Amino acid sequence: MPARGISFSLREVAVCRAPLYVPRVTESVPPTSRRRTGEEVADYVVELASALDRYGCPSYRVEHAARVVAEIEGFHAEPFVLPTGIFLRLVGEAPHIELHRMVRVAEWTTDLGALVEVDEIFNDVADRKLTLEAARARLRTLPTRPHTYSKPMLFAASVLLAAAAAVFLGGRAIDVPVAAAAGGGVGLVEIWLLRSEARRLLADFVAALLAASAAWLATRLFSHVTPEVIVLAATIGRFPGMTFTNGLAELAQKNLVSGGARLAEAMVTLLQLVLGVALVFGVQQLVHADPTPPEPVPRALPLLVQGAALVVSSLSFGVIFHVPRRFLWTALASGATAYVTTALAVRHLPGHLAAFLAAFAVCLLANALARKTARPAQLFQIPGMMLLVPGSFGFLSLGYFLRGDFVAGASRGFSMLLTGGGLVLGVLLANALLPARKVL
Repeated sequence: MPARGISFSLREVAVCRAPLYVPRVTESVPPTSRRRTGEEVADYVVELASALDRYGCPSYRVEHAARVVAEIEGFHAEPFVLPTGIFLRLVGEAPHIELHRMVRVAEWTTDLGALVEVDEIFNDVADRKLTLEAARARLRTLPTRPHTYSKPMLFAASVLLAAAAAVFLGGRAIDVPVAAAAGGGVGLVEIWLLRSEARRLLADFVAALLAASAAWLATRLFSHVTPEVIVLAATIGRFPGMTFTNGLAELAQKNLVSGGARLAEAMVTLLQLVLGVALVFGVQQLVHADPTPPEPVPRALPLLVQGAALVVSSLSFGVIFHVPRRFLWTALASGATAYVTTALAVRHLPGHLAAFLAAFAVCLLANALARKTARPAQLFQIPGMMLLVPGSFGFLSLGYFLRGDFVAGASRGFSMLLTGGGLVLGVLLANALLPARKVL
């Protein structure tokens, strides 16, 4: 999902067949010699696992981390992780104990800064610099800690991301500022929606509704506007492409329940987005105000504009996912790897094979950086993968189905499956050839 003088940082013991970790303690820090009880270890493991689950770590990685942590403390753990909860069975041999824990995970997001902090907490515990009680206290403070980036910076990142997405989606020059304005409007309304538990459930539907309304208004104010590009760009941050890809990855890892749950979550999100657009489309038909389709785009925007969009989108994803400031440059490196690999591969290969090669390249880079920095590989992987995930394919597929064009809808849906499968296989191959030696 640290350079503190320790050699173990959520290392994959089972994969590497490494001996059980023996913490190295510096002379300045007295070791904690007291053996930790089963109750203490069970409480710590379940809280650590729930924190990893809450901040975007896939279920199979959370389960592996729980097993490694328990093994370090001399216990055997059997975790069962879902997006909404953690179940844990902890067994000790001498004396024999069997403990059970269950924690409900009510909210989850992708917060790479928090994942880094969770990794640091684990390192301090494994190195006997931190007691389990103190570690649990630090884990409980993570949801209330000050974020790396302020709310205005997050809002600005969402606006810039919408503008950059319009470039990547093949929009015209006029589509870029219109998409940025629509993305800003969506962001402002989202801030209001998230203040209420009841309203936040409508965030995806309302975002699509506003984006489609903005696109309709833009066709009345400007010529040569591409409504589809504006809608997709303004709602790009809400596409469940990463959720869909993680679901496929968990199915590939035989986490069938968790993978199925994530796929169902992605489908519900897509349905809300499409229904929001469909409502505006229905109103257009009702008032006989269907916009005239614009002429085909003659060519893509200049390469310099695409390069600027790459920089903006990569850094925006880094801000949105709370990448620590000192590692923000890695978001740009990851995004550039994804973009360049895709641009070169798509000239000679189908889209899903280009996605496979791009995911392979991004994951290789992420694992290499994880080895170099002893930080979670997800910190370097997710920003680049966000440029590859096939969320827009699913959105367009359901849109075609709503219009009655089932052939085009099935084609887009199949393309989404192929692209998602290519991404998963690229990640699996990279992990096999150059493992990060870290669970995250």
